Amino acid sequence: MRDRIWAELTQSKHSKEFLVLYSRRQRAILRYFNIGILTFSAGGIMGWKIWEDLPLISCVVIAIISLIKLIQPHLIMSDKLLSNLDTIHKFYIEYYNNLEKLWYEYEAGRLSDQESSKRFFKLKESEGKITQVISDTIRTTPEGLVKKAKTHSDQYFKQIFNTSIYEQKNN
Repeated sequence: MRDRIWAELTQSKHSKEFLVLYSRRQRAILRYFNIGILTFSAGGIMGWKIWEDLPLISCVVIAIISLIKLIQPHLIMSDKLLSNLDTIHKFYIEYYNNLEKLWYEYEAGRLSDQESSKRFFKLKESEGKITQVISDTIRTTPEGLVKKAKTHSDQYFKQIFNTSIYEQKNN
């Protein structure tokens, strides 16, 4: 049971770190996208004198901006999906904290294998409730973010538990 709790603990920390990085990236993309749209829109409005002699170009620019705005939900996360990311992140914070508490109680010998198994699988059931939100929200898992999240979580375990996850797992 010890190895199972530890593996789930490390995986939940990794998921939590990944969500922070993924959310930060998605919010930055949305922010830059909105700044770009606002800049081009303002340029069109403020530059009416320039465009008055070139009506075809101004129509093309306006059409492109309108088209980009229409396809935005298919390219960039919406506010609802960003809110879902926040919900998933909150879940993994609580999930990790509960697993860490279970880990400490088990390591201290305050829980039997049977009791720790019961509590562990009850926690695992709670994870099942969020999986649909995760699959609806996170459509890609960029390899760079996965590696960065792994590095962050490995550093955390080395600092907090004074070991690497590999050393801890093999002991």
